[in-house]
Amino acid sequence: MASIRGKLTKMYLGKMGNLNPNKNPNAVEKMNKLASVAMNDKCPLGYSLEKVVTKKGTKYEKVFKSGVKRSEKVIYYLHGGAYISGLVSLYRKLAPQFLKYTGADTILLDYRTAPEYKYPTQLNEALDVWHDLIDNQGYDPKNIIIGGDSAGANLTLALLLKIRDEGFKMPLAAFCFSAWADMTGKGESYKANYANDILFGEKGKIASIEDQEKLLNGEIFCFIGDADRYDPYVSPVYGEFHGFPPMYFAVGGHEMLLDDTLTVVKKLKENNVEVVLDVQREMFHVYPLYGMFVPEGRKSFLDTMTFIKNKFAGK
Repeated sequence: MASIRGKLTKMYLGKMGNLNPNKNPNAVEKMNKLASVAMNDKCPLGYSLEKVVTKKGTKYEKVFKSGVKRSEKVIYYLHGGAYISGLVSLYRKLAPQFLKYTGADTILLDYRTAPEYKYPTQLNEALDVWHDLIDNQGYDPKNIIIGGDSAGANLTLALLLKIRDEGFKMPLAAFCFSAWADMTGKGESYKANYANDILFGEKGKIASIEDQEKLLNGEIFCFIGDADRYDPYVSPVYGEFHGFPPMYFAVGGHEMLLDDTLTVVKKLKENNVEVVLDVQREMFHVYPLYGMFVPEGRKSFLDTMTFIKNKFAGK
């Protein structure tokens, strides 16, 4: 069972942030409104933020400890928000936690957002920053770990596919929180967890075919545009995972997206990739980001940090 704090946080998020079109037909407007409240470019005291623009015009930020020499270790983090929300302050507060537990500076991609900018904009920008980190910033791929949450985890997987397919060196490792990896919604959890998912489902309701179609064609999927939903760069569950680095996945047991993670993990294991799967019962979407409130989230976050630290140490 979920902890008391987990249940309370889940209840609060269910009231404030549900994005199911049957309950909230203006999902894009709501997400942008919530994001605008959380838009600032300040880091916690003791940490600095440097804004960078690549030669191609892609924006990203470097978060590092003030007055300390640049770390050779980097976590390249790709934020969530259905590709609709921009880089909010949550991630600038998250980045110092990465540094605290792993000793790695953090790179935050500030990709352009949907619906104005659709696929493949975000993937192209993620790849652009990858090359900038290596070619212009002097980082070694073996000292970079890529990670992300939700849409950012989708982008993490798509970027790894792209890096491998184009013949470049892969990063040291990667991690995903609540990966959004199947734009076709074929996983059984899209039905089984419809009544449990506080963000994308409807409490106590069995999903009809119409409910599912309305969700899949709703505004939160607008980044796809005219792309093929079965394209592995759009829906990584349809990709091939040979040659991938070690990976860590955390996902909530009550998520409709649960099978997105389970399918990718199964494919990774079939290709003999080292993978850690962390499923927390009754937890909600991107729960590790709520570790300051939720014990289950803190455990998964710290376990992820241990995984990252071990990889940087060569374990």
